[in-house]
Amino acid sequence: MSGDHETGAWSEHALPPKTLPFPEFIRQVADMDEGHGFRVGHVAQTIADLAGINTIDRATLKMAGELHDTGKLLIPNEILQAPRRLTADEKKTVQRHPLLGLAVTQWYDHDFTQDVLDTILMHHEHWDGTGYPLGLKGDSIPQLVRIVSLADTIDACASRRRYKAPWSVPRLQEYLHKESGRSFHPDLGRLCADKLPEIVSSMRTIPPAPTLRVG
Repeated sequence: MSGDHETGAWSEHALPPKTLPFPEFIRQVADMDEGHGFRVGHVAQTIADLAGINTIDRATLKMAGELHDTGKLLIPNEILQAPRRLTADEKKTVQRHPLLGLAVTQWYDHDFTQDVLDTILMHHEHWDGTGYPLGLKGDSIPQLVRIVSLADTIDACASRRRYKAPWSVPRLQEYLHKESGRSFHPDLGRLCADKLPEIVSSMRTIPPAPTLRVG
């Protein structure tokens, strides 16, 4: 099932029309959860700047952050928007989104960079090998993906969701320190914990998401 090929619209729980303009593809993916993807793209660039990482193209990093959750467009809304903690079966459904995202990129008529594809597939891999869907460990997770994974976590915890209030900076710092060397690269995780007030402050400067073009 795919979106409306005549109008170029992308309906929920459907593959995007192959003719959908790429800026609109980005907007629809990145605008989920009230702009989560846009914020992740911004925070990922901030982390790379704070870490002094000059080998990663910032435009590519931004796009990888914006598109990391592409597969969630194929996850039912009643699960994604549940105002409660998910059941074990619902969590398994959500954990399909990295592979679903990769499937969407195979269908849609656009040449995605390898960095973006890696991020869509691997952004829930953990430094200690306990992540999903591949169980990758340590340096087998690309550096760009490690950065987006941290940005994803920071925004998810710092933002209000239907099932939780936003975390305080001290609570999130404690979590990042605890998960450094577990979920996250040890040095990068500690850097984000130490620089978290600066990262959170930078999130207030993110411009509004672009408006979807109509007609």
